[in-house]
Amino acid sequence: MDSRPSLFLILEDHPEVAQNNCLFLQKLHPEAICEIAHAPAEALERLKLEIPDLIIVDLLFGTSTGEQSAQPCLELLRQIFQGYPMLNILIYTSEYRYLKPLSKLLGRHKGGFVVVSKLERRKAYLDGVKHALEGKLEIPRELRHDIDLDEREMQVLNLLGREALTDKAIAQRMNISLKTAQNSVQRLKAKLGIDFLDENDTSTRVALCMEAVRRKLIVL
Repeated sequence: MDSRPSLFLILEDHPEVAQNNCLFLQKLHPEAICEIAHAPAEALERLKLEIPDLIIVDLLFGTSTGEQSAQPCLELLRQIFQGYPMLNILIYTSEYRYLKPLSKLLGRHKGGFVVVSKLERRKAYLDGVKHALEGKLEIPRELRHDIDLDEREMQVLNLLGREALTDKAIAQRMNISLKTAQNSVQRLKAKLGIDFLDENDTSTRVALCMEAVRRKLIVL
């Protein structure tokens, strides 16, 4: 069993903010090791040396002209999607709209991918860290329009919608772990916009199937 401490990589160009983020992470994981990269190129070099359990990315970085740009971080994310498909990612920003050009790519990413607004309380940040480490997909509604389902998610959707299988039965049928099956169902709900529904009032599994039929993703 792997007993090494968790490794977090924080990409942030403001040293005080980066250090504060480290302190909050260590409240959640006291034994965690935090590494700080002050530029996207530095973060990429660190990834080549060791894969962290989670990378936390602030999208906007200062430029030589004094302005802020998201392009360096967007390019980093493209390289992560291509070279590190299982890496867990937390985007910590108040400008998530910059992610729209990457919608299709982030939809195919197999690691956790969570977007948390800097305008939220710190609890939302820590919840985002936890959910990203669990492999969940949590993104704002505005980013979901072009997101595709991958092959595994389509298999899960068919077993859930056409055969009404439980997560455990889906895991057994597909020869995957229960956690993987549960994550696939959660990601389906996120991609199809069902995760915003109140589960006290709505059966989200039924709503998921209804939305899949409406979009002609499955035929009953």
